[in-house]
Amino acid sequence: MAKNKAVEPIEIEDGEDEVRQSSGQRVYSLLREQILSLKLPPNAELDEVQFSRELGFSRTPIREALIRLAADSLVVLAPNRGARVAPLDFDQVPQLIETLELYERATTRWAAQRRLPLHLVALERANSDFAAACETGDPRLVVETNWAFHDAINQACGNQYMAADCSKMLRGVMRLSLLAFRQNDTSLADYDIVVAQHQEMIDAIRAGDADRAEELAYLHSDEFRDRMKTFISGKPTSELSLGERRAR
Repeated sequence: MAKNKAVEPIEIEDGEDEVRQSSGQRVYSLLREQILSLKLPPNAELDEVQFSRELGFSRTPIREALIRLAADSLVVLAPNRGARVAPLDFDQVPQLIETLELYERATTRWAAQRRLPLHLVALERANSDFAAACETGDPRLVVETNWAFHDAINQACGNQYMAADCSKMLRGVMRLSLLAFRQNDTSLADYDIVVAQHQEMIDAIRAGDADRAEELAYLHSDEFRDRMKTFISGKPTSELSLGERRAR
């Protein structure tokens, strides 16, 4: 099992936000960023004593943060064995995506039937944030704002249990999404397509067209499935140059 390395410090600006943040929230934000950015790799052991020494917090807020990260499916807590970063089980990806697709079809369909005006505002804002993130070309920001958009759909579905489960599952695939974005050559034009797809989903939800909303969710999920297939299988060897090719 991989050992955890030192946690890289994150500067926290002074001001009201710092006052409002509890120690547990600050540790949670720091460790979550390290895990999602893969600076803390899958299966890395998370030593509370070491974190306490490095971060300057007592073990109580660190334990609180680890419990929250476990609820996000980013950390695994084992009795008498401590904590570790959740593994990335590539053999389970097909089942994960299949389940996520069903969740998203249901939440998007229900959002079209149950959304409130405030949900439509949140969806437009989330897609605007996603578009802005795409302009930066920062994979970490793109993945985070994409999660926020789909979470906004979940919040509009009118079922808090389904919304929570779907959002948690989306959290679970964020690291996979980040790895896929980093590996695949993605242009701004590709991002523009996703922004447009999001807008189509918003329009269907606003119109109360449940059938269309579900169809768009399926198509959107299918493209994600294709990206994951490409990521897991790797690029074809025909794209790799081993030297000058001789004509036959």
